[in-house]
Amino acid sequence: MADYQIRRCERQLEGGIHPETQKALSTTDSCIFVGDPKRLVFPIHFSGGGPGEALVAVADIVSQGTPIIKCQSGITHVASRAGKVIDIIDHEIAHPAATKSASIIIEPSGLEDQNYLDPLVWPFDADTLRNRAIEAGILGLGGAGFPSFKKWSEGMQTLIINGAECQPYLTTDDTLMRIDTHSMIRGASMLSQSLDIKTIIIGIEDNKPEVLEAIESALKESCSDCFFDVVLLDTKYPSGSERHLVWLTLGIEVPTGSHAVESGVIVHNPGTLAALSRAIDGKPITDRIVTLTGEALAAPQNIVVPIGAPISHLIEATDTNPESLTSITIGGPMMGYSVTNFTAGITKTTNCLLAREVDIPPESPCIRCGACATVCPVRLQPQQMVFALKGGSLDRAIHEGLTDCIECAACNAVCPSHIPLAEWFRLGRFEARDKANDQRLAAKARERFEARNMRLKRISLEKEAKRAVRQAKTADALEKARKARKESA
Repeated sequence: MADYQIRRCERQLEGGIHPETQKALSTTDSCIFVGDPKRLVFPIHFSGGGPGEALVAVADIVSQGTPIIKCQSGITHVASRAGKVIDIIDHEIAHPAATKSASIIIEPSGLEDQNYLDPLVWPFDADTLRNRAIEAGILGLGGAGFPSFKKWSEGMQTLIINGAECQPYLTTDDTLMRIDTHSMIRGASMLSQSLDIKTIIIGIEDNKPEVLEAIESALKESCSDCFFDVVLLDTKYPSGSERHLVWLTLGIEVPTGSHAVESGVIVHNPGTLAALSRAIDGKPITDRIVTLTGEALAAPQNIVVPIGAPISHLIEATDTNPESLTSITIGGPMMGYSVTNFTAGITKTTNCLLAREVDIPPESPCIRCGACATVCPVRLQPQQMVFALKGGSLDRAIHEGLTDCIECAACNAVCPSHIPLAEWFRLGRFEARDKANDQRLAAKARERFEARNMRLKRISLEKEAKRAVRQAKTADALEKARKARKESA
């Protein structure tokens, strides 16, 4: 049995809200596997891990697990089903950018043809585990899609399993922690032991009694040498944001502009750790759990579906006609984004499809009530930031804390004027990143220009010095010739 304790969190989240959760919609029925779609769509540049390149060509036959995309970060994405590559074309994608990307289209064959990795045998070191994560395509499955191996540096003291899942409607992590608890615990233990981490914290909101029971049962059966600190959080949004979860569970405040790893803490989603456990056994990520929910769906539930399956295929799994919906939200009601083209394939970061009819009231002028500032968990002044952005003053918005915004949209939920504050901040942060990137590029260009000028100046001085040496030698030779003529005369 693993050594563990269960305790109530002693800290309170500042700000935040208590939205209607509606989680029971998708947990009434058990999680099920759905059949394969007719086509699978894999965006080459938007599957997670950054821009990529195709490793296959049209007409190639692939197995389940065959590498098909290699990203600049090193992450490899594999075919989720055996089949044939029938096309590589620009295709709609499930992404906030609402654009198209070069995509690999695979037609599943229905064959049980697998191309898995060799299992790792314990003990193995951190470098071996990092390489396996790259080969198996392990990403943050909570929605960010950050390559997990980049967090696994030496000197980490704590691993936090983020099981809060504070987003309304979402039950993906809830489901995984109940039905695949042992994989989550094993993945966390193997990662911690390879990095010499002694303490694993599991943070869950107190509205998940079934999860708590499953975790306690799994820990009693585990042989892990790590200490598990199970922390029950108050059910409040957004307690599951990385920065706030670190503070709630450890009392460590992550500095502005920093990440948890810089404080010696690794934060991972339960699904990421379960996927790591399977990767250790040789299985790359080919499927994931997705929450299908919302009042517009006939039968909301959680399903296990192959990566690349079109959104329409998932909608049909709920006995709902995709043509009856005009749009669907990916990622939940608070931080999600809307898509209207249901031919786009899901990616590893697609954790929820939400279908509901919402009447959006027209925007009214700000009445300066301060409600948005009251609920902001980062203690910002959203009204000041949005005034700056609407006035075209990005620098002022950044001064007000724009880059600290976690885009939780709690401000949207309480604004009586129905101002889309979070959308303004999301666009502003994109603009700020672009501006910072332009400044970096300009600085590099300036450095190259100055380096070139210095190089040219050095070359010019070297040439001048060589010329002076040649002139001195020539003058010396002429002088010797004159002396020789005088002596001969």
